[in-house]
Amino acid sequence: MGAALLAQPKKIRTILTTLVKGLSVPVTCKIRILPELNDTLALCKLIENCGVAALAVHGRLKIERPQHPNHDDVISEIAKVLTIPVIANGGSKEINSFSDIRTFCDRTNSCSVMIARAVMWNCSILRKDGFLPLDDVIRKYLRYAIQYDNPFTYTKYT
Repeated sequence: MGAALLAQPKKIRTILTTLVKGLSVPVTCKIRILPELNDTLALCKLIENCGVAALAVHGRLKIERPQHPNHDDVISEIAKVLTIPVIANGGSKEINSFSDIRTFCDRTNSCSVMIARAVMWNCSILRKDGFLPLDDVIRKYLRYAIQYDNPFTYTKYT
């Protein structure tokens, strides 16, 4: 798991600087938060100094799961100290409509959000005009899955 690297900042620095120097595309990084805010901020600054283009932050500790509250306040503090874009992650429990996406973004002071579960439950949450009937979404999704030869393992939980 990538979260195992949280305790290895030197390895994080080596990996990210190697990627940034060796690739011609922007490199981004995603982390979870650490138990102490100061440690989290220090890690985020280290990552920023590697030259990454953006940092996605899942606002939970390594040991926390979706049933635990997301630490939006920590993501907000990270966004205040970094100069690169911060992408908020982990707010699916609070995202129940399209407008909730903007609220999550604002609450975390982030430039954007990364969401998974809310979109997996019904991807029409991304529509400004509101949800589509779930049966319609499922039919269209399955058509796309067939059209693009999507492996069933990617589709079965969606």
